[in-house]
Amino acid sequence: TLAIISVLMMKIGGQTFCMPLANVEEAIALDESLVRVVEGREVMTQRGATLPIVRLARFFRVDDDAVSQRSYVVIGMLGERRVGFVVDRLLGQQDIVIKALGKSLRHVRGFAGATELGDQRVGLVLDVAALIEEVLHHDDSRPIGVFGAKAAGGAE
Repeated sequence: TLAIISVLMMKIGGQTFCMPLANVEEAIALDESLVRVVEGREVMTQRGATLPIVRLARFFRVDDDAVSQRSYVVIGMLGERRVGFVVDRLLGQQDIVIKALGKSLRHVRGFAGATELGDQRVGLVLDVAALIEEVLHHDDSRPIGVFGAKAAGGAE
């Protein structure tokens, strides 16, 4: 099954990921001086509200190929719930054809599908609802692997 969706393209480590625009509230430059740790989680204040943030390179265990001079926070939303996802670079908006993941990856949390980027590379499309659930309801000090398998327990 194929569908066309509008996404925000971004780089995390050396990898390209896509976030559906329907789940993006906004993207802002990360000011590290605003980041603090509350109850073991990184948060920042954004427009007077506390926003939990997660560094997706660490969360997905993506190797950091190049140290980025500037990072960005993509604020993902699902209803009233919001999480800031820290990414290395913003590549812009694009309409993509999303394809479901194959049988072996179908039950992996955190990814809604994949798209061909046009240069024989594949970009993974983030499942914002699953990521928000994971970040807000689980201990994000336990990163998940690049394909969503928890470090200690394997794929769910």
